[in-house]
Amino acid sequence: MFDYTGSIAVELAKGGAVDDRMFDQLYPEEIQKPSEKLWTPVSVAMRAASLLVTSEQSRILDVGSGCGKFCIVGALSTAGQFVGIEQRPLLASAAEEAARRLKLGNVSFIMGNMEKLEWRGFTGVYLFNPFYENVDEAARLDDTIPYSPVLYQRYLGAVVNKLRCLRPGTRVATYYGFGAEMPPGYERVSRERFLNGDLDLWVKD
Repeated sequence: MFDYTGSIAVELAKGGAVDDRMFDQLYPEEIQKPSEKLWTPVSVAMRAASLLVTSEQSRILDVGSGCGKFCIVGALSTAGQFVGIEQRPLLASAAEEAARRLKLGNVSFIMGNMEKLEWRGFTGVYLFNPFYENVDEAARLDDTIPYSPVLYQRYLGAVVNKLRCLRPGTRVATYYGFGAEMPPGYERVSRERFLNGDLDLWVKD
């Protein structure tokens, strides 16, 4: 019987390409369906993780981690530690199950709101426009969490304030931005085009 979980792990560990449809088989069908629109593509996740991780001590936060795709790809393809935070219990549970199936020890997931999480201690942050569903109905996965333009602005303000408090040298990767300007002190050091979206790397002075 073909062990696709083992194949995924081996390919990503050596920097090889993994098809998104193959990777998404880690998840239940209802989570696979919105993958193209909502989850980070494997190629983007690999590149973003490589930009954020500089050593085994790198600790990376994924804000709005969904089914955990970015964190899992990063954990397989780099030596960093990855933490995802997600409001939806279904997605957080799916992420944990996928990481368990792959026997990953350098990734964990938190079910909760990023506003209540202490960001200090992370060396890097990944943001894939996580709050856009508050202002675009087409971007919404379901109706299990509240949406509003007021929440959108509140979340953006919270992210900016938390980024301000992070130590010099912190690295932030944004894919399709995150909805606001980076706070003072962050310099964009690279921009790459992936699948019609910009992957930017920012480093705090």
